[in-house]
Amino acid sequence: MAIETHTNGFTGLADPRIQRALQELGWATPTPIQSRVIPSLAIGRDLVAQADPAPRTTAAFGIPMLQRLDPRSKAVQGLVLAPNRDAVRQITADLGRLGAHTRLRIVPISTGEPLARQITRLREKPHIVVGTPNRVLEHLGKATLTLRSVHMLVLDDADRMLKMGLRTDVEQILVRTPSTRQTVLFSSTLPEPIRAMVSRYLRNPIWVTNAPVQSLTTGHRA
Repeated sequence: MAIETHTNGFTGLADPRIQRALQELGWATPTPIQSRVIPSLAIGRDLVAQADPAPRTTAAFGIPMLQRLDPRSKAVQGLVLAPNRDAVRQITADLGRLGAHTRLRIVPISTGEPLARQITRLREKPHIVVGTPNRVLEHLGKATLTLRSVHMLVLDDADRMLKMGLRTDVEQILVRTPSTRQTVLFSSTLPEPIRAMVSRYLRNPIWVTNAPVQSLTTGHRA
């Protein structure tokens, strides 16, 4: 277990490298969403969180992800899907600051950037890929990216991705990751299409909304 399941500050962090990064960022106290999300993710639970995208929201899933991954591996172990190029850049920057003292490599891949440049980055064996669904699928189709070693998959700003018509792309990616993965979904709203996706692809997730934290048994997960 990487983080003790309590909500009083960041003292439960097991990794001194991330403690150091948080100190440098001046983050002495977690936000409410961090306090409610980090302990559940640290013990490997699937999770749905209702929250608006923000740098400190990225930390809610980024801290457990950075602690969980093995820098000695040469495989992609973490995948974050985001709706557009700006979001991909922001998340990559946030994760880079949080993981500044780790040896984890983070690569952004999104539309609007030359594919060849991204292929070069992917050849450097990143541990985390942050990408838009359509560009991730493009790399999967070209076999320049494989997801068979993904331990943790995050859908960030999920309702926005669905509004952009990316649901099919997202689902094609989900089914190409291991069934043993930890799946995390962040969304500003939780409409029925989001809940249907949760029911199909997440396993007994923790729900963190404006209501108290709860667990929902969903049964099936692809």
